[in-house]
Amino acid sequence: MQTMAQQNRSGRHACQGGDANQNSNFNYFQDTKPPVFKEAVEPLEADEWLNTLEQKFGMLRVTEELKAEYAAHQLEGKAGVWWSHYRTSLPANAIVTWDQFKTTFRNTYIPQGLMTIKHTEFMNLTQGTKSLTEYLHAFNNLSRYAPEFADTEAKKLASFKWGLGPKLSKNMAGNKSTTFNEFVSDALTQENSNACMSRPRTAKGPMRQVLHSPRLRWQANRPIACPML
Repeated sequence: MQTMAQQNRSGRHACQGGDANQNSNFNYFQDTKPPVFKEAVEPLEADEWLNTLEQKFGMLRVTEELKAEYAAHQLEGKAGVWWSHYRTSLPANAIVTWDQFKTTFRNTYIPQGLMTIKHTEFMNLTQGTKSLTEYLHAFNNLSRYAPEFADTEAKKLASFKWGLGPKLSKNMAGNKSTTFNEFVSDALTQENSNACMSRPRTAKGPMRQVLHSPRLRWQANRPIACPML
């Protein structure tokens, strides 16, 4: 009985956090629904997979070695074969840390040459003919490859403004937003207003031919209401 009591006390102590890994076993990790990685059509997919695992690990109390083991368990298909080959190149019973796993994974799926290409793409990124939403998506994806230009709110905002199209850039020149999200929100409103102002204000062509009702004719010819900035 005394032995059982001691075991119960030990069990309670472990559940209360006596060991940094007791509350972070593999079952808990699986409960977070970690994504599987097989291959990356685009290198950003590999980067996103690592970032997602980082977020999952942030919810758990787990050692750096277990992070690598858990991540390796999520590799399937070609990626699983790659990891098996990598493990055979190491000494028997070698311990792989999370940093070592990330470095090896990045060297394989996000090589430095590709990182340089993505960095250059970011440096040359402009809105061009893209909508603001499309430009924002490309900016957020590529800015990760040039953190020196987007690692603070001020840098990120300045870089985003630099690539705006001429018309929108002119419209937003006097904007006083100090945060990136606020500026983007204001820019989306301005883009919508620009699009609204550029629409034809009267019905033309075949549509006018079917507007027999005086009310419909009035509806077609009245000014389009555009949001005020």
